[in-house]
Amino acid sequence: MTEEIEQTKKTISSRVLALSYFCNVSPRLFEALLGQFKTLDAIYAAEPEEFLQIEGIDEERAEELSRAVDHLDAATVTVQALSERDIGIVTRFDDNYCRLLFELNNPPSLLYCRGRIIANDQKSIAVVGSRTASSEGIELTSRLVKELVANKIQIVSSLIGGVDATAHLAAKSAGGKSFGVLNCGFDQIDRAESVPVAIDIAQSGGVISEYAPEIETDENSDRETNRIIVGMAQAVVVTEAYADSNRILDLLLACRDIGKITFFMVNPEHGALADETSLTQAVSCGAIPIEGFDHVGDIVKSLI
Repeated sequence: MTEEIEQTKKTISSRVLALSYFCNVSPRLFEALLGQFKTLDAIYAAEPEEFLQIEGIDEERAEELSRAVDHLDAATVTVQALSERDIGIVTRFDDNYCRLLFELNNPPSLLYCRGRIIANDQKSIAVVGSRTASSEGIELTSRLVKELVANKIQIVSSLIGGVDATAHLAAKSAGGKSFGVLNCGFDQIDRAESVPVAIDIAQSGGVISEYAPEIETDENSDRETNRIIVGMAQAVVVTEAYADSNRILDLLLACRDIGKITFFMVNPEHGALADETSLTQAVSCGAIPIEGFDHVGDIVKSLI
């Protein structure tokens, strides 16, 4: 990357960060701003009364948005400080931003990243499941991921442990790339459970978060993170889930809402690693049962 291109990228990152972080502009509001003003330049040039044309923005908020330029110096310092910590920023205006995320109603305005960002010219599948994975679930997930990696598929998952951690470890073991999506900022990663996996992932893939480093998880974090996991993948495969796997049900609902193809992998020896409630919920959300590894090719062929 030439110096001029790098500087342009940093400038864009600072401008998006000034809005998203310092002015607390949510992805949904950012989408509305672009719908109204079309370009980042136009947003920064807008007068307070122009912001009032967007539903939900009052006079106080309009004034705040019109002063986004006042935060640019602080945003530039923040971008540089993050870079010195090996945390990159990828905005929706960057060429390497995951294009699949634009299928969402509220694509993230920016992503914080360690390692690489998922490649747009390669296929990707999210592999997810129970946090309290059984030995059968771990075995099933490992074999599935290795089959997918053999088909040059990028793996996406969370870093919460269980099936998701297994997916990352299996991808590394098979020489593939995986991308872990955090439900918090980098400084809040569970050091005992997630840091070792994150370090492994970043060697060939990447660890990604929508949240600034200091942000902790809250009651909305899993839902917001699920939409990014779903958004980054061309398909989602669940390998193990039970009635108390609320995160997986929410993820399946997110798939249904945007029409993302979903599969439930069935263990050829043990059957579906799920109880009746979770399996019924998965099927009602459109998940397609896939029994046996002979049919993994069907999952790969479904990718667009």
